[in-house]
Amino acid sequence: MFDLLTDPALQQLLNRAILLWALVAARVTPIVLLVPYLGGKAVPQTVRMALTIALTGLVYPLVWSSGAADQLPDGALILTVLLIKELLLGFTFGFVAALVFDAVRIAGQLIDNARGQTQAMAFAPQLKERVSVSGDYLYQLTVVSFLLLGGHRVFIAALVSSFAALPPQTMPPMADHLGAMAFGIVRLATDAVTLGVVLAFPVVAAILMTDLCLALVNRAAPQINVFFLGMPLKALAGILVMLLTLQMVVERVMSEAFQGIAFLERIMASMSAGG
Repeated sequence: MFDLLTDPALQQLLNRAILLWALVAARVTPIVLLVPYLGGKAVPQTVRMALTIALTGLVYPLVWSSGAADQLPDGALILTVLLIKELLLGFTFGFVAALVFDAVRIAGQLIDNARGQTQAMAFAPQLKERVSVSGDYLYQLTVVSFLLLGGHRVFIAALVSSFAALPPQTMPPMADHLGAMAFGIVRLATDAVTLGVVLAFPVVAAILMTDLCLALVNRAAPQINVFFLGMPLKALAGILVMLLTLQMVVERVMSEAFQGIAFLERIMASMSAGG
C-alpha cells in the first residue's frame, strides 16, 4: 500500500487532479460570492463554501472526462495565469448575473427617497448593514421569483457549458474579444442603472403629483399644515403605486435577468468559435 502511494505516476495523477479542481473552483467561487440566487452576501460563509464545493463537484467530472487534466501545463507561471483567468471569468459571470438585482435595489432606494423614508432603514442581520426597506423587499421578491421560474437552472446550465466552450486548461483568444466583452459589460452596467430609474419612475411620478396637489391645497388654504399632512400621504401613495406596478417590475426584471445569461452564452460561443 505504501509503495502504491509513493508511485510517481499516481502522485502525478493526484497533482493534476488537485490542480484541475483548483482551476474549476476558481471559476465557481466568485459566482457563488456574487450571484444572489446562488449565495451572495446574504448567505453565511459556511453555506457559500458548501455551495462552491457542490457546484465544483457537479462540474468536475465533466471537465475531467474531457481530458483536461492531461492537458494541464507544467510551469508554475502558466498555471498562475490560468488561475487568474478562471477568477476573472468567474467574476464576469457573477457580475453580469447580479447586475439586474442590484438595479432592483437602486429602484428601492429611489422609491424610499421619494417617499421621504430615508431614515426608515431596516437592519439586515445576514448582511450586517442597514438596507432600504423597499429595496430589500423588491430584491427578495425578484430573487424568489427568479428561483420559481427556474432561472437558477438556466444559469447553472450556462456555467456548465462554459467549461466546454472555455476549458480551464487553455487560454481563450481574449485579444480578439476583449473589446466586445468589455463594451457589453459596460453597456449592461449602464442599462442596470437605467433599469433602476425606470422601475422607480411610477412611484416617483405619483409622489410628484401628490406634492403638486398638496401645493395647490396650501395655495388655496394656507392655514392647513400640508408639510405634516403630506408625509403620510406620500408614504401611502408610494406603497400603493409600488404594489400596483409590482407585476410589471417582476416581469421586467426577469426578462433582463435572462437576457444577461444569454449575453454570457453569446460571449462564450464567440470565444469558442474564435479559438
